[in-house]
Amino acid sequence: MDIMRGIAMLLVVLQHTMSGCTVGAENTFVFNIAWSLQMPLFILISGYVTKYSRPISDGKGLWKYVKRRTVAYMLPWAVWSFLVRGIIFGEDSFLNVKHLLWNMDSGYWFLATIWTISMIFGVASFVAERASKENLLKKQIVLLGCYLAGMVLLVGIGVILGLSFFAIKLTLYYMPFYYAGFLYGQFDDRMKESETGKKMIDSVVAICFVMWLFVILRFPLYEMSDGGFAIILRAATSLAGCIAVCGLCRGIFSSKIGGGYSCMGRRALVGSVSHALSASQLDQVGQSADSVQSGGAGPGSGQLCDYGSTYCDGNSDDEPKCRAELCINRKEKVREFFLWAGKRSLEIYMIHGLLLNIFKSDVVVQFSSIEGYLLTAGNFALTVGLCAVVIRLLDQNAVLKKVLNIR
Repeated sequence: MDIMRGIAMLLVVLQHTMSGCTVGAENTFVFNIAWSLQMPLFILISGYVTKYSRPISDGKGLWKYVKRRTVAYMLPWAVWSFLVRGIIFGEDSFLNVKHLLWNMDSGYWFLATIWTISMIFGVASFVAERASKENLLKKQIVLLGCYLAGMVLLVGIGVILGLSFFAIKLTLYYMPFYYAGFLYGQFDDRMKESETGKKMIDSVVAICFVMWLFVILRFPLYEMSDGGFAIILRAATSLAGCIAVCGLCRGIFSSKIGGGYSCMGRRALVGSVSHALSASQLDQVGQSADSVQSGGAGPGSGQLCDYGSTYCDGNSDDEPKCRAELCINRKEKVREFFLWAGKRSLEIYMIHGLLLNIFKSDVVVQFSSIEGYLLTAGNFALTVGLCAVVIRLLDQNAVLKKVLNIR
């Protein structure tokens, strides 16, 4: 999930780079890809990972849930809006509370949206757990009913205060994505256990991929009006795209190559899923990895590779092995890059807006030109690189990490 979160975060940076340093990017195929995936993918993943959360069975558990989510989402929103953007960088609009609350999309609206969705989902989960602990179907029906009731409540608040208040309009749009992620998380393990389930997943991924490509090649989703048809088309296209990308990337970044485990090994596996496994499960993973490493198996049989020792002496017998190991090495580096972006997605989200589009042109540059592509690529790489540097520097100071919510 961290890899998918990293892909989504990098798409956010790419879209902001494209629209900030060039003109005419909004109606291009690349922009359609980024815009249709970035935030829907984030929300979908957020719903999916609720499968790892403990059930909220009493009032104390609900209070802990609310407090934890508020600290995780709204504290960074307040610190980075008022302290960083408002006071340090002198952006007056971030110090105007009324303007900020009714224009959340000018700042860190995503944190307000995910907090609101989490609150509604948490209350719905609590009510469902209290209504039925044993009957899974009844629990799901109650949870969905409470979730829909939360959406209705938001609509009522939006009618009174305006849909722009606290990003209500955006929250309502993304709430179905959160629930879709949650729903899939309830059944994916069982589906993957059977061959029929795996074939069904592959079929759905293929269909969604074709549907997604069909739409983004024909419709400028970002520039469409906010009519009913446009909203449904955007949501359906984004959902199809998220399903397709998650399904395809699962194969690309899978820890298996051929018949055995790749050289990604124990460290990458434990680092990417430790939040989801118990201590005993992690011990089992570690023991199995150690047993593979000590088994002395040959190439491709599952041995953990030492990339630093990969060496080709020009012998034709060694060349296929060297090529395979170098390929796996490159794949792991790409995987680690996305993994880093996923684990640091909150920090990148907060920081990147301050570092966008440092390279500028004296003339207007069309995105669909050589100059536009080069300017976008340069700014994108520089922004991501500077984010990494700033995060690394902030990591060195305990006070700054605490105040700025650097994990």
